[in-house]
Amino acid sequence: MKLIGTYLSPYSRRVAAALISRSLFFEHEPVNGYREFEAASRYNPVAKVPSLVLDDGEVLIDSTAILDYLNELTPAAPLIPAGSSARRTTLKLAAIGYGVCEQATNLSFRGHEVAETEAERWRAQILGGLRALDEAAREGGRLRATPLDAAAITAIVAVEYLAQTNPDLEVLPALPALAELAAEHRDAPPFMLTRPAA
Repeated sequence: MKLIGTYLSPYSRRVAAALISRSLFFEHEPVNGYREFEAASRYNPVAKVPSLVLDDGEVLIDSTAILDYLNELTPAAPLIPAGSSARRTTLKLAAIGYGVCEQATNLSFRGHEVAETEAERWRAQILGGLRALDEAAREGGRLRATPLDAAAITAIVAVEYLAQTNPDLEVLPALPALAELAAEHRDAPPFMLTRPAA
């Protein structure tokens, strides 16, 4: 398999972290979807990353769809648990982490171009998402499941992405469980090996 997308993208990074967490071998082509439109469009018609090129040449796009595929490869250690309730909760929490990344990107790259009311809405969405993740990161919460699932991987990537793109938003002290979860896994291979240079 070959993963297309720079780890500056939290969506590419969460796929890479999932691959590493399940010891799935892959090559990495660090294409930046913003700066390398032609290269990205060879794999995805809308030139977004990540894309995952399978060994038979099939190309998967969108990190959520890719994680669903990887889940099929790892039934003994699922990224998305079976069973309707656990599955729905994991997908919901992963979507919240994804949303935090989206709004962190908006705030970082477009925050100075929009009305303050719009930027404030993005901050509120980020904080709302982080509070929900913090609740799920408490003792016995879904983000504490082992091995780390798609929701926990996405949450940890989101925390680090927010710190990198919006360092002025010092929100983690108010989110102790989520901060602790991120700190516990900071040096674990899925995150250490995918962390973009500062």
